[in-house]
Amino acid sequence: MRQTDTRPTGPAQSPAAKQAGTTGEPGGAGAVDGLDDQAAPSPGQLAGQVYAFLYNKTVGLVLILLAGLLGLLGAILPQMPASARVDAQATEQWLEQVRPVFGGWTGILRALGAFNMFTSVPFLVVMGLLAASILACTAHRLPVIWRAARHPRTRVTARFFDRARLRSRFTAPVSAEDAFEIVCADARRHHLRVIVDERGPGRNAYLDRNHWAPFGTVFAHVAFVVVMAGFVVSSLTGFRDQQFALTVGHPKDVGHGTALTVQANSFQDTYYEDGSPKDYVTDLTLLDAGRQVASQQVRVNTPLSYHGVMFHQSYFGVSAVMRVVDASGAEVLHDGVALEWTTSDKIFNYGHTTLPDGTVMYVVEAASGQVGTGIEPGQVRVELYQGDATTPSAQAVLDQGTPGAVGDYTLTFEREQQFTGLIVRRDPGAPIVWVGFGLLAIGTCMTMFFRHRRIWVRVTESDGGALVQLASPDRRDFGFSAFFTDMAVRLSGQMTRHAERTDADA
Repeated sequence: MRQTDTRPTGPAQSPAAKQAGTTGEPGGAGAVDGLDDQAAPSPGQLAGQVYAFLYNKTVGLVLILLAGLLGLLGAILPQMPASARVDAQATEQWLEQVRPVFGGWTGILRALGAFNMFTSVPFLVVMGLLAASILACTAHRLPVIWRAARHPRTRVTARFFDRARLRSRFTAPVSAEDAFEIVCADARRHHLRVIVDERGPGRNAYLDRNHWAPFGTVFAHVAFVVVMAGFVVSSLTGFRDQQFALTVGHPKDVGHGTALTVQANSFQDTYYEDGSPKDYVTDLTLLDAGRQVASQQVRVNTPLSYHGVMFHQSYFGVSAVMRVVDASGAEVLHDGVALEWTTSDKIFNYGHTTLPDGTVMYVVEAASGQVGTGIEPGQVRVELYQGDATTPSAQAVLDQGTPGAVGDYTLTFEREQQFTGLIVRRDPGAPIVWVGFGLLAIGTCMTMFFRHRRIWVRVTESDGGALVQLASPDRRDFGFSAFFTDMAVRLSGQMTRHAERTDADA
């Protein structure tokens, strides 16, 4: 039998070593790899590393490019309407409509969120990181702007007055002290901040105007984050249904987690002599949990608004009012089916709705002026589809007012009726976006129209009196260049007149 060798393989430990908890091996057992004495990063250090990563300019540029790319894809690729996203059956129907274009990529693009880009996880993650990067860059730069505004650099070298973009020098027949007082007094009269530097050489002053203007960049950066937050809030908690077809006289639930029901009491459309639409108006009544809460005539530019939900007039057309009874005799549908779609050959108009058991019912009529279609005036063709099937499980042509058996249902085409097409939306992020635009406007105005103007002044004694030097490194523009030149000419004239008055008094 194999036995374990119990003989010591290293030098014997002394009692002192045992007491100290060491092994007698070089470096001790606690330092075998040389890493145990290195402390793990503290939460503060980790936060600092994340902060440094976020305010890195390269990271910010990459995030901006990614956000732009995702936004471009969202603009190019068709986006699933909100009404289709909330219903699995409607989602599948919409995907079938785009499948001929994208083929086998349809499922992949759906999984990646390409068809609901602006609420997809990749887009929200990139926008969140971009917002964090903007905030980090702003927080990193804010102390620099604050120090520059509150404690600007007032001391410059002699070479600065020889190389600055804007510079002027002249000799005045007054003492350096009088010349310096004239400069400071003139600056204050023209609303310039004056900071005197006592360190020399000579007498020095720093003049500026709009020293708070650089904070405009902070407002602008924060504005972008606020606008993005508003869009995210609207994307996650709002909705927009651009094809809410409402048949006159038939109420319809708004859905989207609301208890609202809307009814079109009447619809009127008027036209110009050339046949173009002049006006169309819907008389709407809105109910909340069965209680009437609003009533209004809705036009294109006069929507109905209730607790943040807006109803905009968008389009109109004709519905087929259908009554559907199941095999037990229970009425499962009595509503208008808006014939708002037209086949590619312009021969048929059609619409569809989903019955309670998931059966999709298509209602088809011949387009205006079309003959020989198999559907005569006063008739509609009804097709029933089960699940993802592309062929109808049952179909029939129905005469107006005559019930007919179609599959397991008894269907009646009662009449044609006008429908109004509405855009129904709730945009809770809109106030946030407006706040962001306000901040952006403030920041832009501060930066563009109230630029920070800086002038350094040095006055020294010279043989002819006082040597006055003015210089500014700011960019040349017509307004500031003219102000700078006028200031130099004005100061020279004031000093000359001061000298003349002094001589006259003497």
